[in-house]
Amino acid sequence: MREQGTVVSSISSMQSWVEAKPSLADAAPPDAPRVRILLIHQAFASPYDGGGTRHYEFGQRVTSRGHSFTVVASDLSYLSGAPVVDRNGLYVEQSMDGLRVLRTYAHPALHRNFIWRVFSFVTFAGSSFLTALKSGPVDIVMGTSPPIFQAFAAWLVAFLRRRPFLLEVRDLWPEFAIDMGVLKNPLLIWFSRGLEDFLYARATHVVVNSPAYREYLICHLVAPLKISLISNGVDPAMFNPGATGERIRHKWGLEGKFVVSYAGAIGMANDLATVIRAAHRLRDSSNIVFLIAGDGKERPNLEADAKQRGLKNIFFTGTLSKTGVAEVMAASDACIAILKDIPMFRTTYPNKVFDYMAAGRPTLLGIDGVIRKVVEESGAGLFVPPGDDATLARSIFNLADNRAEARAMGLRGREFVTKHFNRDQQAAEFVSLVEREVQGWKEERHRFYRHFGKRALDLILTIPLIAALLPLFVAIVILIKLTSRGPIFFNQRRLGKLGQVFVAYKFRTMLHRDRTHHVEIRKGNPEVTVVGRLLRRFKLDELPQLFNILKGDMSLVGPRPPLTEQMADYDRESVQRLQVKPGLTGLAQVNGGTLMSWRERWRYDLQYVQQLSLALDLRILVRTVLVVVLGESHTSPHREER
Repeated sequence: MREQGTVVSSISSMQSWVEAKPSLADAAPPDAPRVRILLIHQAFASPYDGGGTRHYEFGQRVTSRGHSFTVVASDLSYLSGAPVVDRNGLYVEQSMDGLRVLRTYAHPALHRNFIWRVFSFVTFAGSSFLTALKSGPVDIVMGTSPPIFQAFAAWLVAFLRRRPFLLEVRDLWPEFAIDMGVLKNPLLIWFSRGLEDFLYARATHVVVNSPAYREYLICHLVAPLKISLISNGVDPAMFNPGATGERIRHKWGLEGKFVVSYAGAIGMANDLATVIRAAHRLRDSSNIVFLIAGDGKERPNLEADAKQRGLKNIFFTGTLSKTGVAEVMAASDACIAILKDIPMFRTTYPNKVFDYMAAGRPTLLGIDGVIRKVVEESGAGLFVPPGDDATLARSIFNLADNRAEARAMGLRGREFVTKHFNRDQQAAEFVSLVEREVQGWKEERHRFYRHFGKRALDLILTIPLIAALLPLFVAIVILIKLTSRGPIFFNQRRLGKLGQVFVAYKFRTMLHRDRTHHVEIRKGNPEVTVVGRLLRRFKLDELPQLFNILKGDMSLVGPRPPLTEQMADYDRESVQRLQVKPGLTGLAQVNGGTLMSWRERWRYDLQYVQQLSLALDLRILVRTVLVVVLGESHTSPHREER
């Protein structure tokens, strides 16, 4: 896994060629086909509701491009658990600013305990699946996790309707639950991780909202080119940094106070107990007050704790809509983002931090990791070690004592987030990704063979071939051991489908050295052993790659797997050769192979990717036998017409 991480940055560069940075100003051409997007999301929220509005804002911008956006959502508020609509039957349909929202059943037990919470997720997964089947025509199905069960429902809908499945990872579940100690049962952990890996493998493409999630997925063997980062962000237009929130200040009696706010969910992960302890430390600072805006399972416990401590400097507002949160931000002088001190939380990009920055308010950040880098790079706030109420209280006191610097931090954050985390840019990337995935799905030829038949052919031919060649394998092993010192096999990291790194197996053909780089094959190389020359002449050195085929790393036919360092030579066109599994043989190998330059071979590879079919694979396999018997120099004049 660590080896794989060493090529992540290079593959990210490659991915930038595939994913051009679009702008919403680049309207879809008049003749562009309309894309119908279906999203299953239990906690979907609009600016009129409490909760994150990422998908509402994406939907707004999708419809502005002439596409349609349908959401299957719960009939309950995710924050409070209260009904948001009156529903009769399977679902009720809403029209929400151009978006079509289908509200369906979820069992009202979100905030009872973990088991009942999971039960609520499962009931929504079932009802959303049935609702999605009745939702009308669709071109792409999107599932978002967590909860992971709704993502499974989205995959099942996509599978049955034969449409691409776009998986969005907003949090790393079940890892967060395991790290928090909420998920302890070994059987449930095994099942949850299995479901997670199942969805990663079945997704047509995966979207993550934090750069650290991308690294996590690659370590979990998700192909790098299958992952796109569309980070959390904000619509700066929703916040006015010059507003003072007079209505909120008057309502809660906060005139003249230094107001420190928290806005968001109040759950186990949020560690607001640390905020209560900080408020207790500042109880004698009459000019400092705390405002907790939001709702969740832990709110009653926190209110009881504050009451028991006799705190008069902390107020709980309850659930607020996004517009209400903007008012709270306007009334605030500083804002808190905090999570428990759990290693996995260092990977997250919390929405609320970007809201605080867009509102022009300094952030007191009790979260380490990737979001700390954002806040410190922008100069938008102060980092506080998670769980450290003493440092949090001291930082608040210092900001209250230097309001000019607090305002300067806020304005720096506003400028930074508008430039780097603007929802318009992120939504444009999302629209471009959806258009590209749908277009690629529609243009894909021989889909059944590509996704099912090719793997079946590999197994049908490879298993008996390995059995038949077993005596030859044994003979080669004996010859290598008798004629030179060193290992039997030469293993090397190569790039597979969509940039997935794997270890390719070959028989060693050269004198044993501590090789960390590729040695170019050439005639007369003195390091090639006598047995090695024989193996190379008849391509027998590559026979161990039959086991790569058996594992699923490779296919019998496809472009040869490139070295990881060759990524530097990829351009927008040549990266397309990674759209299929690499092969033991390929179109280039039966048309000259190593007698051609690597760029010539890559042109044949691109031709193969475009024309892949059962007939082409069978023709290449037959011609491979001729190449092995006669050699490349005798077969290269009879190249396939391109």
